[in-house]
Amino acid sequence: MKKLVFILFIITASVLVSCEGPMGPMGPEGPAGGEIIGTTFEFTDNFTAANGYEVVFNFRDNGFDPYESDVILTYMLWQTESGLDYWRPLPQSVYFNSGAILVYNFDFTADIPNDRIVDMAVFLDGDVDFSTLSSDYTRNQTFRVVVVPSDFLSKANVDVSDLNSILNSPEIQMKSLGKIDLNTSIDTSLEIK
Repeated sequence: MKKLVFILFIITASVLVSCEGPMGPMGPEGPAGGEIIGTTFEFTDNFTAANGYEVVFNFRDNGFDPYESDVILTYMLWQTESGLDYWRPLPQSVYFNSGAILVYNFDFTADIPNDRIVDMAVFLDGDVDFSTLSSDYTRNQTFRVVVVPSDFLSKANVDVSDLNSILNSPEIQMKSLGKIDLNTSIDTSLEIK
């Protein structure tokens, strides 16, 4: 009896292993060389009472359509010294002698059913009265946005708090859209650098 069960088991296993269905359709071709491609751009704008101390960037209005699964990283040009730019990841806080706190922060809106990120906003937060801030805190503030596929962050050995760690990673090829004027549309057909 044991031999019969063993023989039936071998025959069943052989039949199941040899079963094969039709081949599925080919998937879309990935980037050349298998690199992960991210996108980076900069913008400079003002925080005012008129814009609610918030600067909004609409991806679709600017011809850029990131996936909902992409990661949006935002950095602020904190200072320039001796010709070098110092970038800090958001959120960033400023503590005043009065005890008040100013926070530069950001968020983004995801359209999950359509698998897209719609827009992002950089805004002022904290308990300080924004209307009393000097123009050093509200005018001509420059931000660099880096959009990367989530796969990149899970596979690459990068420090997201260090902009150069991402931009110089050999695991990703960045497409630069350059400096963007938020009041005009951009051409996203720029070369990958």
